[in-house]
Amino acid sequence: MTKRCLFCGRYFTPDHRVRDRQKSCSRPECAKARKRSAQREWVRKNPGYFADVYQNYVKPWRKRKMIKDEIPSEKPLQRLVILIPDDKVSMIKDEIRLKRVGARTFAAHGYG
Repeated sequence: MTKRCLFCGRYFTPDHRVRDRQKSCSRPECAKARKRSAQREWVRKNPGYFADVYQNYVKPWRKRKMIKDEIPSEKPLQRLVILIPDDKVSMIKDEIRLKRVGARTFAAHGYG
């Protein structure tokens, strides 16, 4: 038995476990389109679901836990000194500033 994919129009053989319920072929583009379509349909059938969840559960929880949405800008950057051998100093062209991301993780960021 072959079926026609709703998204690309190609014919495919459905998985024997799904049979007549399978609507698309297994190509990644069609899988993404199928997922997007299913999500759109779910949101259409459940209007306001995410707004209710945020208002009734997430927002009060964040307030109780005193979670702020932003990292305070007054938080100082940690200054690290890198020792460079004398014969390598001429190779350094830029200044690199690191910002702490985690307990042992740093990220470089630029200006502008």
